[in-house]
Amino acid sequence: MSGSKNTRKTDGAKATDSNATSPDTAALMAAIANSEKNVVAKISTLEAKVETKCQALNELIDSLRSNVSDQTDEVRTELCAKIDALATTFTDHHSRLTSLEEDANTYSDRVVDLEKQVHDLKEVVSALLDKTEDLEGRQRRCNIRILGVREHFETGTRPVTSVAQLLKEVLALDTAPTLDRAHRSLQPVPVRDQRPRPLIVKFHYFQEKEEVLRRAALNSPLTHNGDRILIFPNLPSAVAKRGGAFKEAKDLLRGCRAVRFGMLYPAKLRISSPLGEEIFTNPTAAKDYVKNPATLNQVSLLIQMKNFHPRLQNNSLSDPLEKTIV
Repeated sequence: MSGSKNTRKTDGAKATDSNATSPDTAALMAAIANSEKNVVAKISTLEAKVETKCQALNELIDSLRSNVSDQTDEVRTELCAKIDALATTFTDHHSRLTSLEEDANTYSDRVVDLEKQVHDLKEVVSALLDKTEDLEGRQRRCNIRILGVREHFETGTRPVTSVAQLLKEVLALDTAPTLDRAHRSLQPVPVRDQRPRPLIVKFHYFQEKEEVLRRAALNSPLTHNGDRILIFPNLPSAVAKRGGAFKEAKDLLRGCRAVRFGMLYPAKLRISSPLGEEIFTNPTAAKDYVKNPATLNQVSLLIQMKNFHPRLQNNSLSDPLEKTIV
């Protein structure tokens, strides 16, 4: 009996608890339902917004695609135009380069021909210069140049007569030489205390000119009215310049014993020593030969051994004409 009573009490308590909690559950369910509605509404709103944004984005993408396509077409068109222009320019440059190569080959051949012609012309000009110089030298072969004669000494007489008498007196000639012409060099008349102009004299006979030069070399130094005069062959200016280039070598030779030297026409330096005879056309080579210690030592050794001719001890020339040219 007691057990049944307890069971009834428990069932009654459970019924009481369920009745007490049922209003809270309903409220909770209502809140959940309300929240669900709100969530669904918000989701719908978000879906609408997303759809709107997607539609706007699609429109923007379409617009960008259209713009990019248009710009790409424009760029493609512009690039194609520029490429066509470059292709045209390249073709033009290629044709020009081809033409230039052909012209360069043609000009190269012409330059080779011109170089050959210039070389031939140089040889012809050199030969003509040599002939001209030779002709000028032959025209002057009977001429001499007299330096140191006072100005106006020939005043009152013909220059030919005055110069012939001067040569006869200075060189102690038996008769006055026969002269064709005599005149001063074509220079301005010097003022007082300046060097007188040279006298240019042309002999009628070559032998008389040679005799005058020989006696001038033997009787050096020469004087006239107290002034020293010098007599030289009247060489062409080009020959005189080439001969003057040997001055340093000749100055060195004047201090050498047992050595003879002289100038040969047109411009050659002949050196005779116990070592033999040397002829130079290059002034530098002549100077190096004279300044070479080996050459000087050999000459000194031969002098000490006295194996050379006694005449070589005199530093003078056996040919008066060579001494005059020096």
